[in-house]
Amino acid sequence: MIKKKTLPYVLGAPLAIGIIATPLLATTERPEDVGRSFVDTTRIELIYPQYAQVGGDDIGGGGGDNNDDGGAPVNRRVPAGPPVEATEAQTTVIIRKMDDNERLCDALGDVYDIGCFAQTYRELANDIPANGDYAEARETILQAARELDDLVRRNIDRQKPPLSARLTTSTGETVRTPPIAAVRADRAPQLRQQAADILEEAETVLLRSASSDATRAIHFQRIAAAVGSNKVLLRSG
Repeated sequence: MIKKKTLPYVLGAPLAIGIIATPLLATTERPEDVGRSFVDTTRIELIYPQYAQVGGDDIGGGGGDNNDDGGAPVNRRVPAGPPVEATEAQTTVIIRKMDDNERLCDALGDVYDIGCFAQTYRELANDIPANGDYAEARETILQAARELDDLVRRNIDRQKPPLSARLTTSTGETVRTPPIAAVRADRAPQLRQQAADILEEAETVLLRSASSDATRAIHFQRIAAAVGSNKVLLRSG
């Protein structure tokens, strides 16, 4: 886990919102890389998309029938696949993704980090096995993403441009995040506390699940600890 504002990463564009007229949309990313979970990040470069988006389609079913802006109906994905047993390797992958996501959200800044956690929790939920030992953890992470997404939607600042980040991994792979919207700066401290409360509830649910099944206990405890670190980041702002 990391402490706030101790990033070794490079910000490729300044946080001078409203100054950059031409979005820095590189064409080197592959379409299939947009929105992927963020792993082994060694560089974070901020870019300015031309449109706003908070969250996206619900993962694993659930949520409303339409988005709040009157867009297309939300697509629902039915979890599939064989049951997966919890293993140290699989849990470590989840934790590393959460650590990298925390670094990204910290880099985006105080009015963007809630939307960042909403987006990255959705991405994470999409990667966690839907059936088997991790099913409850996946649903808990997804529920937190839904609540964070709703918090941003109700408090979005449309005067600020959404931000994306172009991430370069340790292997040289480039991944671009979906655009992430800002919340209103005048309410940011209050909203960050509300977002932290959402993560605290997720942490509690994970720990409760851990206590109910000894075989999953250590895995859920580790995931809960990562959620707790995200919570601390939000409360430290």
